[in-house]
Amino acid sequence: MVKLKGKKSAQDELIRMLAGFSQMHLPALMDELNKWHPPIDVVETDTKLVIIAEIAGIDIKNISITQADDVITIQGNRNEFVSEDTLVFHHMEINYGPFERNIRIPRNFVGGEISAKYKNGFLRIEIEKSQDNFSSIPIE
Repeated sequence: MVKLKGKKSAQDELIRMLAGFSQMHLPALMDELNKWHPPIDVVETDTKLVIIAEIAGIDIKNISITQADDVITIQGNRNEFVSEDTLVFHHMEINYGPFERNIRIPRNFVGGEISAKYKNGFLRIEIEKSQDNFSSIPIE
């Protein structure tokens, strides 16, 4: 790294910013950094919203789906398949450990019936359009 006199390096600036975090925030920050985020597709049809997450190799018991208002959260954990006696990794692209995805859904799907299926490494969540979000307002 080349340092210029009187100028802060990007590394110095990053260290200064990280030092500003209180100890209370660091555990939460580290937990978030350790999670991986599976790729997803979100598509809408005339009657439903479909969320597809690519999460191959995960036992269905290690997956949870929750909804809070207009956010669907998919959480889980993919265990490593590598035996403990492995000494050398030549190439690694597959993510292991905890994962989480938060997907904001359009308001007209909030309150709609939700179903989920896991097949061939893909989690498919279908949310029916909600009729409860629309109401007629009388004019006096």
